[in-house]
Amino acid sequence: MNKKMNIDIWRFIASFLIVAIHISPFAKISPEFDFFFTRILGRIAVPLFLMITGYYILDKSLKDKQVLVDYTKKILKIYLLCIILYLPINIYMGSFKDIDIIIILKDIFINGTLYHLWYFPALIVGVWITYYLIQKNGVKIALIITVLLYIIGVFGDSYFGITAMNKITRIIYEFVFNIFDYTRNGLFYAPVFICLGHVAKIKLKNTKYNLLYAFFFFLLMSVEGSILHYYKLQRHDSMYLFLIPLMYFLFCYLMNCNKTSNKKIRNIATSIYIFHPLFIVGIRFVSGSIGIKKIVAENNLVFYLLVCISTTIFAFLIEKIKEVIKNER
Repeated sequence: MNKKMNIDIWRFIASFLIVAIHISPFAKISPEFDFFFTRILGRIAVPLFLMITGYYILDKSLKDKQVLVDYTKKILKIYLLCIILYLPINIYMGSFKDIDIIIILKDIFINGTLYHLWYFPALIVGVWITYYLIQKNGVKIALIITVLLYIIGVFGDSYFGITAMNKITRIIYEFVFNIFDYTRNGLFYAPVFICLGHVAKIKLKNTKYNLLYAFFFFLLMSVEGSILHYYKLQRHDSMYLFLIPLMYFLFCYLMNCNKTSNKKIRNIATSIYIFHPLFIVGIRFVSGSIGIKKIVAENNLVFYLLVCISTTIFAFLIEKIKEVIKNER
């Protein structure tokens, strides 16, 4: 079993952390634990997705640009289908009630047309920025630049409370927020993790201490996130300073593990990410229609488990249908 397969099971697990971020399963049991589970532990998930892209796609793309072009076309097709799929929900939520072409264009090309779809434009922009930085300047300079971009982003995210204390920096970031809803995007957020994935590809740190280092930086990130949350300094909570070293050592550990997975699991993980908001809306609507909303949708943990189970079953069915269609050809 090749190493490409090893990471897929972790991608699958990470997809459930992303679902948790959007539901807050422990909010009514313990808000403190829910914050830890979703806003600290859960923030590992998307960087993992991005680093996998950097590990597998960027190295091939630097040797043959057409690989990146084809990958971009593939992601654009997925994103376009998602925009169409979620259009009824956008209309239901009143997203287009006051039509503003600038806002619509920003949502399509930067922010995503629904709360989880920001990932696709961020992925495309991030991978091309990283590609050109490495091609023109080399890996070391590219890593330095992407880290600096991330730090700029951090002060518009988890550290914004500090940024807002200074009039000049507050004005600068207010200008940034006229363009982007968040600094968690393809310019400030995605490039560093894509670049780190490539760094791991060309020089995978193979040491028995990887997991220990990852745990150490996770503890530091937990303290960092808790302090920022306690003092209400966060505008958003996607970006932490200690997330970068944590993800590097965690990724190196995972890539050195002898765990097995397959393409099906990889596709299922992607489907869970794409389709889980449909089941959030659907289960909430159905439970309300049959009078069990209080038991189901208003019980965050039960709601979370139902969304995870139903979305996973749906994702498995998609893979099964694809197999049947493929076999009939």
